[in-house]
Amino acid sequence: MSSVPRKRPRRWGALLATLAIAATSLTGVVLASGPATAQTQPVSKVDTTTYDKEVLLVDGKPFYHSGVQFRYEHQRYQKGWTDAELKPILQMIAEDGFNVVNIPIWWSQVEPSKNNFDWTDLEKYIDWCEEYGLKLELLWFSHESTGHSIPMRVPDYAWNDYQLVVDENGDPLQSGDNFLFDKTDPNLLEREKFVLGEVMDHLAAYDTAHTTVGMQVTNEPNVAQLQWGVSSDRSYSDYSNALWNDGGYTDAAQFRRDVLLDYLTELGQVVKDSDYPIYTRVNTVGDARPVAENEQLRAQGQNTIDFIGYDPYTTNIDTFYDYGRTSTWAQGQNLPMVMETFAGSGNAHVMKFNSIAGGAVHNLYAATDGYSDTGSSNFGLYDFDPDTHEVTRKQVSYEIRDLNHTINKISVDLATKAPVEAGGSHLQTYNRTASASVDVTKPLADVNVNYATSTGGQGIAVQRSATEFALISIDNGGTYSFPEEYGDVSSVEVGFYDANDDWVSEGSRSHDVSGGNIDITVNEGEAVRVVFANTDPSTTTEIVARHSDKCLDVVSASTDNGADAIQWDCHGGDNQQWRLENAGDGYFQIVASHSGKCLDVVDASTDNNARIEQWGCSDGLHQQWELRDTGDGYVEIVARHSGKCLDVVSASTDDGARLQQYDCWDGTNQHWSL
Repeated sequence: MSSVPRKRPRRWGALLATLAIAATSLTGVVLASGPATAQTQPVSKVDTTTYDKEVLLVDGKPFYHSGVQFRYEHQRYQKGWTDAELKPILQMIAEDGFNVVNIPIWWSQVEPSKNNFDWTDLEKYIDWCEEYGLKLELLWFSHESTGHSIPMRVPDYAWNDYQLVVDENGDPLQSGDNFLFDKTDPNLLEREKFVLGEVMDHLAAYDTAHTTVGMQVTNEPNVAQLQWGVSSDRSYSDYSNALWNDGGYTDAAQFRRDVLLDYLTELGQVVKDSDYPIYTRVNTVGDARPVAENEQLRAQGQNTIDFIGYDPYTTNIDTFYDYGRTSTWAQGQNLPMVMETFAGSGNAHVMKFNSIAGGAVHNLYAATDGYSDTGSSNFGLYDFDPDTHEVTRKQVSYEIRDLNHTINKISVDLATKAPVEAGGSHLQTYNRTASASVDVTKPLADVNVNYATSTGGQGIAVQRSATEFALISIDNGGTYSFPEEYGDVSSVEVGFYDANDDWVSEGSRSHDVSGGNIDITVNEGEAVRVVFANTDPSTTTEIVARHSDKCLDVVSASTDNGADAIQWDCHGGDNQQWRLENAGDGYFQIVASHSGKCLDVVDASTDNNARIEQWGCSDGLHQQWELRDTGDGYVEIVARHSGKCLDVVSASTDDGARLQQYDCWDGTNQHWSL
């Protein structure tokens, strides 16, 4: 670190502004400074406050991200594959249970020559993904990718207009035919912002179905190193020297991190300010890993990169287990995502399970390994014939397919609940090492649940409420056991939770009670829902407004997600009966007896007047409530995520008056009896 206080440039400080003015005369074109801040509702974003983990939201709903990379551009333009050969790979990806495909888009694909834009490939990606029901994550292969500025991926004009990284002697870093553009060149930054802005504008106009959900802002970026080759401590260009001196730097590593993060933040701002705002991420290599610096920006409300990760190409399952728990990528509110890793190694499915067990999102590289001369490698999920380009599955492809199809049956739980061993309480995993035989009891919220298998099964158990559990088994089956004293079993069913997190039953399943245990067998690939009877009548209650003497009620006794919570004359109906279920830390979920759904603040809003509804219980903080004693026999019901009170709109006494949240002010329309 610097021996003197270091001035961190504000977007590279006033010096950058001065240099940007010079960019006009150097390029002959006045470049846009970026779009004005839009008021557009995000297509996707990262929610860091509502749940017990960082959660991806797509169109406002929790989204479980399960991705694989598809190298269309490499195999099409460098290996000579045709669209007729490439498109069926996307169909295989969809059939195998992935819901996201990561596809690179080169700068030169969208701008083949200066100010000449071509949207053919981008629109093709969107159309194909929409056809197969996949979400698209674009990987912006910008002025560099994998630590190289590769000629065919960058428009020709860039090589004449922008600065390359140079060493202390003023010589450009070179590895073979590859160089590296200098991220301290403000002309380069402004041009790339302009081009990326054009991409975002086209997404807003073309992708009306919101197929595209994320943007990786550059791929494996470097600042002063050609990956797998020549490096320098930093660039010694005039631009870089000026920033080094202006910032008072003495530590080249810190300089590299700052240069990288500032460049990425500027590009991220283009995405966030566009009419198609989506989440942003980046996969870093080398020592330029500015996660801590990005968390500092987040704390100041200034980050535009939602999360940073890397590509752990290893078969060591512990690396993936720890990725979301203890690694660099798990600090602060950085969503831990494995950006790329082996897709074709024999234990690829076990590695993915370990990412889940540790609370991380997991992407595979890649569907096919176009760099393989034989068509088969640890990098590719599928094999292909090098001559005919026929793509076929191999054994691990089937293992990954089975894993995906099983976990998709509890996808909202996986999206919103942190595993117990990653700091959560309502999701537990079993046999992460895929041992042939295991018999283990582990805590799950307020009960200890056993999982046993002699066939190498792996399990995930979810406590969705005090009375509802979801159980799955992967890669062969297993048996779950609950202590008999937990309660009487009301029902056991096989099925799945749909995209709205509603249970879809496919039939009943028997269970055994013996030796003090309730045993439930879950076969390979199954999801089983277990509902316990509510054996404590004291947990069912009417919730009555003090000022009107009317009951908390679900409109028209609806069982739908999003049904309004209202007040109505108390009539003893099931839609006016509520259970208070312990959510921990002194908070409760308020569960409608007739539907099993939770009292919820719409869209997890923190605004006054936000509507109260019922929704499938998700363990989100906006479904957790504190009961504050008012001292006269009543309580205030306070939303944990916002600190606002359950309130009758306009203090109405009418039947059907809608319930909302509002600043707590001790009004009688915010007082309730239970």
